[in-house]
Amino acid sequence: MVKLCFMISATQIGFVLLGICIYVIFRLRQRSVRGATSKTNILRLERIRNASFVFQMLTWMSLVFGAYWFLAFLFGWPALINDKLRVVTSQSHIYESPGEMPPTILNLWIIKTCLSFFCMGVFLRLFRLYGRGILFSAKNVVCIRFFGWWLIINWAIDYQMQGLAKDMNLSTMPGFVGLLTLFIAWIMDEGRKIQEEQELTV
Repeated sequence: MVKLCFMISATQIGFVLLGICIYVIFRLRQRSVRGATSKTNILRLERIRNASFVFQMLTWMSLVFGAYWFLAFLFGWPALINDKLRVVTSQSHIYESPGEMPPTILNLWIIKTCLSFFCMGVFLRLFRLYGRGILFSAKNVVCIRFFGWWLIINWAIDYQMQGLAKDMNLSTMPGFVGLLTLFIAWIMDEGRKIQEEQELTV
């Protein structure tokens, strides 16, 4: 059984963990010994570029397959894995076609899915920045901040859909992770500004 909602949720949690790991790694890197050779830094940057390329490919695959599953559900195209596609909005509300969904819930689900695809595009931009060696710029912060807002909006849409279905079974974890991501983005932005000010005063 293919569940588009669960696929997107697993992807977003993975991206949050990836972003936090990248942030911690680079902050620890700044504390490393100052006498590290340029060769070591070049090798590290090359590893970052390689990892960014891999995650770009994975994101593109998720985007392509997710878009197909989205369109297949809307227009009744054949599923790639099982016989039917299903959309799960709550524990007891599982839909196998758009005709089964109330119009308001269908519209909210379409908005939620389109926002998820846009978020994948933002992550492609973030990985391209990492691949170019741009690690702590304002553009990186904007991408991470968008991801935090997307998690919160995504949670709010789920809350609205389950409220309309009168079947509330929603975890607050995505909203909390969204707030945590916004906090991390704020810290990164403040750290970036401090570093820029120090560079100007030197």
